[in-house]
Amino acid sequence: MPTLETHSPVIRSDSGNREFLSDASLLFIAVIWGSTFIIVKQAITDIPAFAFLTLRFALAFSLLILICFRRLKHLNLRMLLDGGLLGGALFLAFSTQTLGLKHAPASVVAFVTGLYVIFVPIFSSFFIKKFPTPYSMAGVLLSGVGLGLITLNGTVGLSRGEMFALLSAIFCSIHIILTDVFSRKHDTYLLTTIQIGATFLLSGMVSAAYDPFTLPKIWRPQLVTAIALTGVLATVVGFFVQTGMQRFTTPTKAAIIFCMEPVSSIFFGYFIGGELLSARQYVGAVLIVGAMLTAEIGSYYRIKSKTLCYGNPGG
Repeated sequence: MPTLETHSPVIRSDSGNREFLSDASLLFIAVIWGSTFIIVKQAITDIPAFAFLTLRFALAFSLLILICFRRLKHLNLRMLLDGGLLGGALFLAFSTQTLGLKHAPASVVAFVTGLYVIFVPIFSSFFIKKFPTPYSMAGVLLSGVGLGLITLNGTVGLSRGEMFALLSAIFCSIHIILTDVFSRKHDTYLLTTIQIGATFLLSGMVSAAYDPFTLPKIWRPQLVTAIALTGVLATVVGFFVQTGMQRFTTPTKAAIIFCMEPVSSIFFGYFIGGELLSARQYVGAVLIVGAMLTAEIGSYYRIKSKTLCYGNPGG
């Protein structure tokens, strides 16, 4: 039966705090992902894109195996299949975005990929019967406009690069929705390990087939730093947090929060790379922050109204 994007009808005293903690955690990793943009951009000048993805996810998968070694005995076929689907969606999102960057300006690819904030509520309504609340839809609209102000310098057409970026947005949307569904069913550690392992295998196969090399002959400090930061912080920590915390919020709110990734990439580009921000980009950043606040206000009133209706069991 279709429902608004809500959680369990039984209101617990800590349900609101748990949701807001989840949102704050997702915001934290969105900032981390955005901060790695310049680092990755510099690293792939020395190594093919799929080779870089292979090394990044190889490091992450190795660490996850060490962390989850004692839990591996609890693996089952359903978990392997679900984790494999997550990993497949993640790989397709990364690979299509990479192909888009080969054929279109980075600013345009960033904007088109960010359109997952529009696709997530649509897909959620059709496939998992979760309709976004009015507050969430207002947040979607604000974040969409904010993304455009931050990233677009020209016009978006129908070039090959923009089509790849559009596919990336679709796969990002699918990954967010699958995470919402599967994270409620499986162990966070094992599910994260399986999806990262699947992404590593797929990246490795594509790199072996199409890249001139996967392992570089010269390991420059810049490349080693990029692999370490993206493999440990952006992948192990980032996807642990997403897989573990997204089940306490809604897919649409998660997509709105993840719009902070391009915002943070702009600001880190300024502080690390000396890239200047325009007044338009500042306005776009403010709109995305406003989108998150709008979605959070909606959650506050939803939780408050339910607490008044059902009573507070902890009070």
